[in-house]
Amino acid sequence: MSRKCCFLLLAFFMALVFLLLAAAIKQPGIQHLDEQALKWLMVYRNPAATIFFKAITFFGTSIFFFPATAILGITLILGRDFQGFAALLITMNGARALMEGLKALYQRPRPTLGPLEQVPGFSFPSGHALMGTVFFGLLALMLLKKIFPRRWPSVVRGTIVFLLLLGLSRLYLGVHYPTDILAGYAAGLAVLSLCRLWWT
Repeated sequence: MSRKCCFLLLAFFMALVFLLLAAAIKQPGIQHLDEQALKWLMVYRNPAATIFFKAITFFGTSIFFFPATAILGITLILGRDFQGFAALLITMNGARALMEGLKALYQRPRPTLGPLEQVPGFSFPSGHALMGTVFFGLLALMLLKKIFPRRWPSVVRGTIVFLLLLGLSRLYLGVHYPTDILAGYAAGLAVLSLCRLWWT
């Protein structure tokens, strides 16, 4: 099986996972598990952890993504990777449009179990998880392609750990349910896989 076929299958599989999660959030049992997970995390809240996770969650905000995307785009242009630059712009803008469309479609209210931040908008899927997966996935691809082609285990592990912390930060702060985060990861991986089909 070719590499492109693998990425196409991954995109299809992640889209399927997203649809299953979207159906699951309507089930009372899943809603109960979501709420219980947040209640369990609230037990472990403390000042140091709150500072840490508020710092981590910053890397999933528009305030971070806009300049970070611009810097990454300039780096690609300077390296004369115009295909990569186009892929970055199309993928990031497409991912944002997808995120906003999905939130408007499902209109899931945010948790009310004691959030540590007041966040507008709907909860499903998590924009931090979706946009974070796309941006940091693209960053990892760039690092592997341009700078660390032989260090892929370290780059992949580092990216996965950071994305897990980013998702956990939204749960810790009480502004998303676990299914929101998982759906964001799934949608983000689907978008990233489709991007990888083009940006070789």
